[in-house]
Amino acid sequence: MNILVTGGCGYIGSVLVPMLLNRGHHIRVLDKLYFGEDPLRVVRNSVDLIPGDVRTMADDVLDGMDAVIHLGSLSNDPSSDFHPEGTTSINLDGTVHLAEACKRKGIGRFTFSSTCAVYGLILDEIADETRQPVPQSTYAETKLLAEQRLLEMADDSFHPAMLRQGTVFGLSPRMRWDIVLNAFVMHAFRTGRLDVWYGGEAWRPMVHVRDCAYAHVLCIESEPSSVHGKTFNVVQGNYQVLDLAERVTAALARTGMNVSIEVNRDQVDRRSYRASGDLIKQELGYAAAVTPEAAVLEIADALRAGVFTDFDHPAYYNLPWMKLLLEVEDRIRRTGPIV
Repeated sequence: MNILVTGGCGYIGSVLVPMLLNRGHHIRVLDKLYFGEDPLRVVRNSVDLIPGDVRTMADDVLDGMDAVIHLGSLSNDPSSDFHPEGTTSINLDGTVHLAEACKRKGIGRFTFSSTCAVYGLILDEIADETRQPVPQSTYAETKLLAEQRLLEMADDSFHPAMLRQGTVFGLSPRMRWDIVLNAFVMHAFRTGRLDVWYGGEAWRPMVHVRDCAYAHVLCIESEPSSVHGKTFNVVQGNYQVLDLAERVTAALARTGMNVSIEVNRDQVDRRSYRASGDLIKQELGYAAAVTPEAAVLEIADALRAGVFTDFDHPAYYNLPWMKLLLEVEDRIRRTGPIV
């Protein structure tokens, strides 16, 4: 199958693309290259990489494609709240522009990377896909609006599937240290201590980056009728943040590394929600397999091997990197090209 992956150089995309290649698919990647093309260096010669933006891409980017996996977006609350107009433009308008192009080209298979954050604040239940979303951020709002537009566009020849991903964690070629579990492991190595804010009482649905990538693979390879217009939560488990910290320290302790936990209860985290992953398991046989503990050990091995050293580089953090790029863009606009 010929598959276009938007955002293929990103945190999930750089795990997904090699997975698709290993399954015999032919891959084209459309990416703005905010983080460069290095995350795909291992498979760079095996993919067709097109620098571009889903908001302005020409239809010919889709020439010869059978399916689209749409990951490209501004992908967390801080970045989206910092630049809400850009978030709406990319996450909503870009998604609609891409889907309309797919319909013009007759491409029916389409998965959309959404988020469990659309459910909002949940205190007393585990949300399934029938629960009414109450998004609490620009990021979640734009993802939900994009889902709704895709559902409106679905017809006999266009079969979008919406994947509401939990908080994604784990090792990736485009590594992020601004994700709770990843950050815990990195800080454990840097300081020997984990700082848990807001008492660690908030809940998060979690899923490993490989399991998240495989959910898209499963949907894109399924019969279109089995995923047409459906929304699936993609979750391995639900964890309180303090529980995650304790799991991190326990996993590291098994390797001989002792880490302390310090809990701050000065404020309350209003982002707390749990989600059920039962529907995708029942309908597609999907089961997320990688536990937080397994991810901790994998990241720890990479840190011990020296794969990552400059933990303060803004490229590992979505919001600081976005601010830096905007600053550089503004300076070049005012001063002109460097050479």
